[in-house]
Amino acid sequence: MSRRPAMPKRSRCGRHDAARPEKTQGVVLNPPPATTLTVQKLNIVDASNRVRASIGSTSDGNVLTFFDSASGKTLTIGNNATETGVGTTAWDNNKIIPGTGVPRVGWGESNPSNPKTNLGSGFGDVVYDGNGNARTGFGMSYDLTTNAVYAINANGSSEGVGSFSTGFDGYYANDASTPTSRQYGGLNPNGDSVWGEVDTNGVLRVSAVQQVATEVDSAGRQGNGFAIWDPNGLQEASVAAFIDGSLAGFNVVDPNNIDRFSVYLTTQNGLNLDTRDQNGNVTGHLP
Repeated sequence: MSRRPAMPKRSRCGRHDAARPEKTQGVVLNPPPATTLTVQKLNIVDASNRVRASIGSTSDGNVLTFFDSASGKTLTIGNNATETGVGTTAWDNNKIIPGTGVPRVGWGESNPSNPKTNLGSGFGDVVYDGNGNARTGFGMSYDLTTNAVYAINANGSSEGVGSFSTGFDGYYANDASTPTSRQYGGLNPNGDSVWGEVDTNGVLRVSAVQQVATEVDSAGRQGNGFAIWDPNGLQEASVAAFIDGSLAGFNVVDPNNIDRFSVYLTTQNGLNLDTRDQNGNVTGHLP
């Protein structure tokens, strides 16, 4: 009895196995599709059988990853490997941006356990340089107390504007070495409009304030002023005026916080000039 001729073997995907990338398995889904498909990784290939997108677990986390035509990673979307953050990351070292394969833009949310965070972690966007250092971004902190836009320069100095956990609303500028802002301006928690210049030791040296009408100092005075401070944070001189217009003047202060020379104009007594000794006693008065 004659035998039926043997037929050439075909792969399950309908073409020769040699066309597939190594260590992959082709699958054909005939309609109607299966209700559940369970795989560890799913690759999307182009007409030349190059992987252009994949979804699965990688060293970046559980992500959807996109590639350029030269297999360079360009974008990932999903959870990071430590499950401390979720979002979208754009990478370099591809046909779009040259580099070494580090994140260049990140958008999403992260918790305080994420080591690559800004604004105390939270929600927002960050742009990184070629070394993976954050250079600019915006967002809200994890505890919802800070909303800001910021820039970090190559020399380590930085600038920003926003609403901060201290209750300050405004802008700041920092140098590369001083932890305290070198310059700031905005509204403090009391609602005063404030401005300050800080030296490299973190000491306030020049300041200005426009106080709200409900705020008074220890002497019961309320007003607007400009002050100069010494390296120890003690006031040296000031120009000020009361909110109600009853006094405006200038004074010079010694290291013991004693007014030694003052010129002021009041609605009650007109123009006055006083000099005082180190104990605060008046030694001269005009008129």
